[in-house]
Amino acid sequence: MPPPSAEVLVLGGTGFVGRALVARSVRDGATVRVLARNPAAARALLPAGVEIVGGDAGDGAALDRALDGISTVYYLIHSMGPRPAGVGFREADARAATNVAAAARRARVDRIVYLGGLGDDAREASSHLASRREVGRILRSGPVAVTELRAGIVVGPGGSSFEMMVQLVERLPVMICPRWIDRRCQPIALGDLVTYLVGCGRDDRTRGGAFDVGGPDVLRYSEMLVRIGRQLHRPPCLVILPRFTPALSAHWVGYITDVAPELARPVIEGMYVDAVCRDERIVALLPFPRTGFDRAAADALAERARRTPAPALRGGHPVRPLEGRIFRLLRPGAGA
Repeated sequence: MPPPSAEVLVLGGTGFVGRALVARSVRDGATVRVLARNPAAARALLPAGVEIVGGDAGDGAALDRALDGISTVYYLIHSMGPRPAGVGFREADARAATNVAAAARRARVDRIVYLGGLGDDAREASSHLASRREVGRILRSGPVAVTELRAGIVVGPGGSSFEMMVQLVERLPVMICPRWIDRRCQPIALGDLVTYLVGCGRDDRTRGGAFDVGGPDVLRYSEMLVRIGRQLHRPPCLVILPRFTPALSAHWVGYITDVAPELARPVIEGMYVDAVCRDERIVALLPFPRTGFDRAAADALAERARRTPAPALRGGHPVRPLEGRIFRLLRPGAGA
């Protein structure tokens, strides 16, 4: 790939994927700008040399300042986290996308690279995935070329979905699981996703396209939990029940893990549909050796251990003969 020649703006640059993208772009020699509500907090999270503009996607003046002289915008923001009282995340997502599309038009930005979600085009897509699809539509409604990448589970330290699975494995020898645990996913290593994002920002062949991105493995969520457990030397026993609503799952996850229920619920709702690449055109356009799930999980767990103290794992395993077993308590004829 040719070296970057223009400044890039990362919206969502202090998030899980955003920080990795900013760090990679700085290492590659790009001049990077980030829009952040709290510039002081952002400065502590980001590498030296990153320009930080105060504000958010709801502030048109801040967007105009952030977009001045920018050629490529990475759109990584979502509204599942804290937001104004009475504002739903779909409304907040749509408002932010509308503001960014208008500001990008005024600034004559060359392209926007947007990270959406695998499964957002499914008929039974969750409200979270439907919102991701709507954001893409709004961004594409303007004159700026938009490249959309759709990813499922991103495997890396600090990612909400991966962290949720790790903490469940760490804390529960036996898990009572909903049916979504048998849905299929094509997880992608954080580093691989960043490689695709950077490549799409530089390669004109991806301009205006929409691409599914994933790793080389297609796994059920239950398989990922067991594989994570094996790496932690604590493979869980999974008991899958036929009726377990997203709301109940979110409260259960919020009680067991550090992931807040208001964040867990949209993540879990997205797990009720298969998140598998329907095409892999991106593999031919931007070829590189993709990281398998086991290697990605091992790397993420090692980095996680370096960042935080080791958890106090549960004591003697009371069901050791059942480790790694999966029991499906489904009604006769019921699908997974």
